[in-house]
Formats: sequence, C-alpha cells, structure tokens
Amino acid sequence: MDLAERSAALYVLPLDRFTQARNAAAKDAAKDGDRDLAAALRALPKPSSAAWLVNVLVDRRRGEVEQVLELAASLREAQASLDRAQVHALGQRRQRLLADVARQALDAAAEAGHDVGPAALPGVEQTLRAALADPAAAAAVLTGRLVRTLEASGWDPVDLDGAVAGPFTPPTTAADATSGPASGTASGSAEDGEQQRPTRRKVSARRRREAEAQLAAAREAVAGARERLAAAAKASARIDVRRNGVTASIEDLEDRLGTLRRELADVDEERSALAHETETAERSVEEAEGAEAAARALLEG
Repeated sequence: MDLAERSAALYVLPLDRFTQARNAAAKDAAKDGDRDLAAALRALPKPSSAAWLVNVLVDRRRGEVEQVLELAASLREAQASLDRAQVHALGQRRQRLLADVARQALDAAAEAGHDVGPAALPGVEQTLRAALADPAAAAAVLTGRLVRTLEASGWDPVDLDGAVAGPFTPPTTAADATSGPASGTASGSAEDGEQQRPTRRKVSARRRREAEAQLAAAREAVAGARERLAAAAKASARIDVRRNGVTASIEDLEDRLGTLRRELADVDEERSALAHETETAERSVEEAEGAEAAARALLEG
C-alpha cells in the first residue's frame, strides 16, 4: 500500500483510534525498511471532527456525496442560461440535499464506532458547499483524506493548502472557450444583404436614441447589481469566516469537555477506591482497639 491508500484507511478510523493507528502504521513501514513512508505517516495530522465526518461520509455514503456534487454542473448551466426559475429550484434542492447528507454524517459516524455531536454539522455542510463551488475542492473531498474543513470565499478558488493528507494534486480545469461568428463574416453578410435589398428600412433616429437610452440604463443597472453582488459576497465571506471560527472554538471546547469528563470519572473512581480503603482501615482500627481493651482487662484482672 502506498501513502495515499494508507492515509485513506487511517482517516476513516474512529477519531480516538487515529493517533495510535497512525503511529503503528509508521512503525510497520519503518520495520519494512521504508523510512520515507514511515516519516510521511508519522507526520499525518489528526483530522478535525467535521473533516473526519466528511471522510466517513465519502467512505460510507459516497453515492449521496456525489449526488450533491453533481448539482454543481446543473447550477452552472442554469446560471449560464440565465434561467432564474431553474436556478431557484436547483438552489432549493441543493439546500435540502446538503442538510440531508450532513445529517447522514452522524449515522455514518455511529456506524464507524465514534459518535460525534451535531455541533460539527455546520463544518460538514460548509465543506460540501465549498466542493460545490470549486471542482478542485470536490476532488479533495472525494479523496476521503481531509484534515480540515473547506470554505468557499466569494469567487476565489477554495484554499486547499494543507487540507488533504497524503499526496493530492488538484485537477486542472480548462477555461470555457466561447466563440461567436467572425465579425468580418457577419459584416460581409450584412453588406451583401444591404446590396441585395436596397429598399431595406433603416432604423429611425428616434428609435436609435430610445435604444441607446435603454442600453445605458441596462448597463447602469448591471453595474449596480454587480456592486451589490460583490458587497454581498464579501459580507458572506466574513460571516463564513466568523462561523468557521466559532465552530472551531466549539469543537475545541467539546474536546476539552470530553477530557474533563474523563478526568472527573477517573477522580470519582479514585475517590471510591479511597473510601473503600478508609472503611477497611476504620474496621481494622476498631478491631485493634477491641483487642487492646481485652488484653488490658486480662492484665488488670
């Protein structure tokens, strides 16, 4: 098995088994004489709770994840065709699928033997949204080796630096090439038509002025809409960053709370054992004092 295969196997294990399994895999690789693989395995970071949920989803519910990602192409086609009704319908379907698949992550986690609280679900949904927005992010998700959650920020590519454990090369996507009829050909056709139809009516000056005014108004509306869209995208990006930070803080607090609960259980266990020892010692003292009193009575008698 190469690094990618070994990593994929590690990143779907229950979170509480990850570190031990990673170190064992590195030790086995070192025993086999593959020092580079051993070092690479030893350097693998433990995934966040939300990233682990996405990995388990890909491992156990891959079909559902791919169904969500397939919506990306449909949305791009609808947006390119300016079909607002279809964009709206696909957007609603996307939201339902995202929420449904995110909830399935909890079931997949239980099947894997590690329950994760619902606090991690926003990170799962955020990562799936990023995968919808960027094909490279979708490829990262489908590796099943995420270390951290992904985040889409406006129109920029999703930051994948350090997001995938093991080897990962983002896919290259060719820019869409659109071409219309050559201007020379169109011009020539118009000229030929003008020569063939010398009686063709010309656009009146009044109608031309009206069309120019409508064009100017439309351009102004487009510019205003683009400005509002850019402002909304920036605001959304800031909110997403804040939400991601809050989610990460909650995950850290939950991890800390789990540690404290385990520590409390250990303290309670020690306290119980100490109470038992105290009770035994008290009985021993009572028995010794009774024996001492009996011996003193014999001596005095």
